[in-house]
Amino acid sequence: MKLIIFLPTKCFPAKTLPHKYHSPSSTLTPVNRSGAVMNQQRFDDSTLIRIFALHELHRLKERGLTRAALFDYHSRYKLVFLAHSQPEYRKLGPFVADIHQWHNLEEYYNQYRQRVIILLSHPANPRDHTNVLMHVQGYFRPHLDSTERQQLAALIDSYRCGEQPLLAPLMRIKHYMALYPNAWLSGQRYFELWPRVINLRHAGVL
Repeated sequence: MKLIIFLPTKCFPAKTLPHKYHSPSSTLTPVNRSGAVMNQQRFDDSTLIRIFALHELHRLKERGLTRAALFDYHSRYKLVFLAHSQPEYRKLGPFVADIHQWHNLEEYYNQYRQRVIILLSHPANPRDHTNVLMHVQGYFRPHLDSTERQQLAALIDSYRCGEQPLLAPLMRIKHYMALYPNAWLSGQRYFELWPRVINLRHAGVL
C-alpha cells in the first residue's frame, strides 16, 4: 500500500490517486503541486491526522458548502479536536454555533478552516488522549459489569502511564462499540483515523 502526501495543497487517498502522481521509489512519497518528488521525510502521527482532516474538509467544500455539512463535519471530528487541544476546541464551539449569523458561507468556511488548522497544530498527547478515552468509557457504563469497567479503566490508565500503546484502549473501546452500538460514537473519525495511522506506522508504511 502506498500513501502519497501532497504538499502543501493536494492530498488524495491512495486508492483514488491519479496515476501520474505514483512513485515506485517509496511507500511514503511527498510530491509538490507539479508532481515532482520532494525529499523523503517522516511525518509524525498528529501531522498525518491533520492532513487527513483538512483533506476531508476540502472535499466537503468541493461537494458544495452547506451549513448542515459543516455542522456534520464538526460533530464527526469532536474527539479528534479534543485530543489535540481542548482550549482551542472550546473556542471553536461558539464560532460553530454562530454559523447562522453568517450570510457568506465561503467566508465562514475560510475562517473555520483556519481555526481548525490552528487547533490541529497542537500535537495530540497522552494526557488529552486519556481525557478523550475517559469521556468515551462513560458511554458504556450501562452495558458493562463492574469487572469490565475496571479493566477498561485500568487499560486507559496503563496507556496514560506509558505502559500500553494508544492502540490497546482504542481496540478495546472499538470492541465495545461493536457490541453496544452508539450512532454518535460510530460516526467519530477519532476511532477511524488514529488506528489507521498507528497501524500504517507499525506496518512500516510511514
